[in-house]
Amino acid sequence: NYVAQKKIIKANYSNSLVVPMFPKVKFWKWNVVTLFLICFFTGERKIWARGPFAANISIYLKKLKLVNKILSDGRGAYQAELTEYSVVADVSVVNNIEQTERNALVKSDAQLAVSNKLVDWWKEKYSYTPTNYAVIPCTLSNFFFREFITEAELLEAKKREGFREEDIVLIYSGSSAGWQSFNLVDNFLFEVFSKNPNVKLIFLSNEIPTASKTFERFADRIRTKWLKPEEVNALMIVADYGILIREKSVTNQVASPVKFAEYLACGLQILISEGIGDFTDFVTQQNCGQLYNEIDRIEPVSFARKAKNHQLALQFFTKEAYTNNAAYQKLIGFMD
Repeated sequence: NYVAQKKIIKANYSNSLVVPMFPKVKFWKWNVVTLFLICFFTGERKIWARGPFAANISIYLKKLKLVNKILSDGRGAYQAELTEYSVVADVSVVNNIEQTERNALVKSDAQLAVSNKLVDWWKEKYSYTPTNYAVIPCTLSNFFFREFITEAELLEAKKREGFREEDIVLIYSGSSAGWQSFNLVDNFLFEVFSKNPNVKLIFLSNEIPTASKTFERFADRIRTKWLKPEEVNALMIVADYGILIREKSVTNQVASPVKFAEYLACGLQILISEGIGDFTDFVTQQNCGQLYNEIDRIEPVSFARKAKNHQLALQFFTKEAYTNNAAYQKLIGFMD
């Protein structure tokens, strides 16, 4: 996807340098050649490294005195993800991921984590001693609403999408990949649909799950769509609840799914599992959803509650939000 991705990046950041990586994950170390040439010819000496592989090739150049400072940007528990869900097929990469991730944490100058739960896992798994670090959750893209629509506009949007005013609309945004735990989602939906004939579902994915009892029994109450990212909010806003149900795994326990922020920005109440990063506690504290397995009967969501959820998203899950902006400044300060 290099050509397409380069076009997108250059459109947003015209002064960026976008270079192709060596293909296949097993050849990740060869990218040190590319980074060496970039640092040598541009004079850049500070690296913000997204993930443990980027951090490790930066660490190698630091040994050669070509790099001075490295910030390791941790988006999840990579060792857990590779072993729990087999996202990388190459055995050598999986066997070495623990040491790769350890190096990224121990030998970098500063670290970014997407959740406090991830920092706790680093401490437990790698005896990580946090000094120069900050926590910044996954944040909203700029095309999500910055101003919430009126109640009349919301009712009109719901009608335009073919829903009645009394319909309770759930939305699932994602896929049926392993960590998405769709079997749990399916069981939950089947029970909810069986209890309330007014419940409808928007299934926002590029593939319909196979062997789904909810799809088999209630297909007439489900709408499946696949949209461009910038089109998602206009549809998502007509829903009442966003589904974020996942199994108990380290990958999910330290995660910061961006769909949480997207659901909240569209005013949705969030149906969530126990132990999803920092978000389960957030839902309880802010009253912006429920634990899915504690729901007896699902009720409509008021416009006032939706508007409040939207404000929570702006307050906590934009890059401009005070806590996130301060965390970015803190990390940049470590790199000076």
